[in-house]
Amino acid sequence: MEINGPIKVGVVEPTPQGNYELHIDFTDDFKAAGLAAQGETFRAYLAELGAALAGGLEERDAQGVMLIQQICEQLQPHVEAGDIPLTETLVIEVQRTPGVNLTDLLR
Repeated sequence: MEINGPIKVGVVEPTPQGNYELHIDFTDDFKAAGLAAQGETFRAYLAELGAALAGGLEERDAQGVMLIQQICEQLQPHVEAGDIPLTETLVIEVQRTPGVNLTDLLR
């Protein structure tokens, strides 16, 4: 499932015993916007993620959307305050879960 928004998410494949890394970058349009517009865009993106979850996604899609939603909820106050350097890649380590291929979830 693809939801277009202010972030781009990449997944670094883990070693057999390791965790995944999510690499999150902000889009050029988002970086170019003013702080107020960035906050509004980010809130709208969170609302879109919530609507997608409420819309009855397949479980695998729902897991990926929920993961991104949870990350974005944590980022939101920092984005709105202008505390995050938008030109840098955010790296988030995600614990490996047996039977779940994170790369598939985020495609």
